[in-house]
Order: sequence, then structure tokens, then C-alpha cells
Amino acid sequence: MKEYFYKPEYKYMYLGNMSYSFANALIETFGTVMLYKSGVPIWLILLIYGLRFGITGLCTPLFVSISSRFGIAKCILISNIFSIVSAYMMLDATNIYRNIVIFILAMGLMGLSNPATDALSSRYVETPHRGRYNSFINVSKIIATALASCLVAWGVISNNNVILFTIITIFFLLHYVFIRKIDYKVEKKGNAFKESMRYIIKTKSRYKTIYALRTSHIIERLFVPLYLYIAVRDFSVFSSIIIISLLLQIITITLIGKYTDKNIGKANTLVTVIKVIITSIFLFAKNKVTIAFNKTLSDNFEKVYETSINTSIQNIIKESEEDNDLLAAVGQMSLCFTEVIVFALLAIISSFIGEKVFIIIFILSIISSIFININVKNNKDIKIE
Repeated sequence: MKEYFYKPEYKYMYLGNMSYSFANALIETFGTVMLYKSGVPIWLILLIYGLRFGITGLCTPLFVSISSRFGIAKCILISNIFSIVSAYMMLDATNIYRNIVIFILAMGLMGLSNPATDALSSRYVETPHRGRYNSFINVSKIIATALASCLVAWGVISNNNVILFTIITIFFLLHYVFIRKIDYKVEKKGNAFKESMRYIIKTKSRYKTIYALRTSHIIERLFVPLYLYIAVRDFSVFSSIIIISLLLQIITITLIGKYTDKNIGKANTLVTVIKVIITSIFLFAKNKVTIAFNKTLSDNFEKVYETSINTSIQNIIKESEEDNDLLAAVGQMSLCFTEVIVFALLAIISSFIGEKVFIIIFILSIISSIFININVKNNKDIKIE
């Protein structure tokens, strides 16, 4: 275990993910809340995120093109520069409406390096240890996000945006520095965009289906914080709940990684059942204390669920005879293009029913959890055809 944990490639991936999670907390954890606080209606927030993921999906093949020529680290650097721009515009609330097109473009292009995580994992991580690796990755993310959440809450409440933005920028750059230590150039076997689109349009793949179904989980993760904020109507209370719920996740994340390596099928079923139950509570909870408590439970098991599902996906990529880097890009594109459609539909619906759109978000998440579990039960059946 010591050799596994201190393996140089693992160490730099842990540090890189921790740095990125710290820097990205403002956008990932507080993003929808910051927009709502700035006066942006829910339907427009949904539309902004839909357009963002559409741009990300179209630009994802550039990951293969850029990283094959300059290396994965350079692709991450370019992506993080757009993340820095997004963070700046989110903190400067007066610019959101005036520069909304630039804001959407920056948010979309910050996802340029999304396939990097799966690509690096498929290259460096041994399959028998993949569950524990993902546990450590998620523990590092939780610690970083919890610390960053304290910083964001302090910065927003005390209006110290300059210091907050400076620290965020430093950690985005540190992410690049750490990944640079294990950088490599992916092998480009043809036109990345053409090959990626061919896979998406012409192939039948459970792998692609799993990524598309994860759309509902991404939407839930992004918008449950807003659901909580609307319930409590107090940024200080909201931030405190977020921080406490993050810290509690470390215990369950550590346990699920080892269990996943022993029996990935049972692990997926277990976390799916728990996730469905927790998400279902959101459909009926009305009291803000109940919502806050369930948000803590939701956060606690979201990373557990993510550990289990990511382990399955990374095993699929590792064991596939297809190009691993291209598959990583295809998965992200499947996710992003599905998000465009779902976000657009939710935005239209929300323009008519307002906050009740959260009911639909939770129902979609429950349905997706069930169907993802069906698709990952047998790893041997999940392959690109």
C-alpha cells in the first residue's frame, strides 16, 4: 500500500486534482448560487450551463489535438486560463449580463481538458487498485473543496474579491505545474473531431450510454446547492452546511474504494440504492432543516457514487482495445451533447414553472441512477462495438 500511495505518478495526480478542486470550488460548488445572487433567473442559469456544455462538447476533440502536439499539461494550462476568466467574471457580478456571451464561452472552453482525468488514469493507474486510487483522488478533492469553500465564503461575505481571485488563480496554475511532472503526448491516429463524431454517431456502446446518463447527475450536483440556498436564503448558513457536508464525506469515500476493488458490481448496486433514496427525499422535503440535512447526506454519498462509477468507466477504457485517449474524449462529448439537450428543455420548462423545475431534476437523477447501474453491472459486456 505504501508503494502504491507514494508512486510518483499517483502523487502528482493527487496534488494536481487537489489544486484544481481548490481553485474550481467557486465555479463548481457556488456557481449557480453566485449567478442567482446576481439576479439571474433559474431558467437563464439553466440555459447558460447548457450552452457552456455545448461548447465544451464541440471543443473536447481539441484535447486530443492539443495534447498530441504539446502534451496533456499544456491542454490543462489553456483550459485553466479560461477557468480563471470564468472565476473573475463570476466574482464581478456587474459583468455577467453585459458580457454574458464571453462568460458562456469561457465556461465552455474551461472544459477543454475534461478527458485528461480518464486519460491519465488509464495510463498510470493499475486496475486492481483503481477503486482506492479514485477514493484518494476524491478525498483530496473533498479536502481542497472544503478549504476553498471556507475561503470563498469569507471572500464573498467580506467582499475581498481581489484576494480570493488571486488565490484561485495561483491554484489553477499549480494544477498545471503538478501535471507537468507526469506529462505525456497522446498518440493522434487521425482527425480527432472526425473520429470522435464517428464513434458517437455510428457505434453502439454502453460506455457512451453511461456517460450520457450521467447528465442528470451533473445537473443535480450543480443545482442542489442552489436548491439549498433558496431554502435557507442565507449565504453564511448555506456556506456552513456546504463545508460540514464536505468534511463528513471523507469517511465514506475511504471505505468505498477498497470495497469497489473487491466487488465492483455489488458496490455499484449499493451506492445506487443509497443515492436513489437520498435524491427521493428531495422530492418530498419541505422544511429547510430537512433539506439541509439531506443535502449533507447527498454530498456524502455523491462522491462515494462517483468513486464507484468512475472506477467502472476507467476499467472499461483500460480494458478496451480502442484508443484510450480517444475514448476519454468520446465519453465527455456524449455527456456534453446530452447536457445541451436536457439543459435546454429544463430552461424552457423552468420559464413556465419556475422553482418547481427542481422536481424534474430530481426525478431525472433517480431514473439515470437506475439505468447506469444496469449498464455497469457486467464490465465484460461494456465495450465499443
